[in-house]
Formats: sequence, structure tokens, C-alpha cells
Amino acid sequence: MSSTKPLPSGTTKSAALQTVVARITTCQQSLQRQGMNLGSVSKKGNAFWGVLRLIHQHGPMTVPQIAQQRKVSRQRIQVMIDDYVNEGYLALTDNPNHKRSKLVSLTKLGAREFAKLSDIIFSQLEKTAHEFKKEELQTAARVLEKLQLFLDEAQS
Repeated sequence: MSSTKPLPSGTTKSAALQTVVARITTCQQSLQRQGMNLGSVSKKGNAFWGVLRLIHQHGPMTVPQIAQQRKVSRQRIQVMIDDYVNEGYLALTDNPNHKRSKLVSLTKLGAREFAKLSDIIFSQLEKTAHEFKKEELQTAARVLEKLQLFLDEAQS
């Protein structure tokens, strides 16, 4: 594990936040590359496992609901969903609450693939988790959640 330089003691909060965002970006890129190697991210860069996980957790959802949860455009999610339907991982069914917006659900193949990828991902995370104190991870999660809330408010 590489070490990162601590911020100088006189650093402003803004500079510290810039460093956090830069490190988040670098980590996200590394996670995406690892995800491609594991099969949880498609070669197109789409978060395959993330979409399967969302549907697994919430049950059938519409494309707009998935897009809202993933914080990306409906059009981008539609392209992903169409690909995954064509590959047999997802199915579209009529939505009793909306004539034009179909419900997206996991197929048996999709559920098996989700379980397989989850096992691989969680195994990798288990190997890494021992490098951190539980409190460090809890603090990081709180900071990221707070940052996300602020970013969501700024877009409103």
C-alpha cells in the first residue's frame, strides 16, 4: 500500500477538500480498472455490478429510478439496460403504474452473475479491509456521504 503525504499543518479546508476530491478520483479510476478485471464493470466502463446490485436490493425498478439512484442520465442508463437485456441479465416487464416506463428486473442469469461477482468483490474487499481501523472507514463513509449531500444540493 502506497503512502500519501499528509497535508501541511497550515493548509486551508478548501485545499484539503481539493486533495480529498483528487484522491477520490484516483481511487475511482483504480476501482474501475479493477472492476473491469473482475468483470463487474463492462469494457464500456458501465458499472454492471452496481446496476445488478441496485435491482437486487430494491426489486424491479424503472430506468428513470435507476438513473436517479446512480446519479447519471436516463439516456445513459437506458443504453446500459438495453445491453444487459440483450445479454440476458435483465428483463423488462409491464409496469402497472406507468404504461411507457417498463420495470427492469434481474433474470435468473442476472441473479447468478450478481451473486458470483459479489463473492469476488467482497473477497477482494475482505483482503483489503484489514489495512484499516473500523473507525477510519466509518469516518471516511461519513465524510463522503456529507460531500455527496452537498453536491446533490448544489445541483438542485
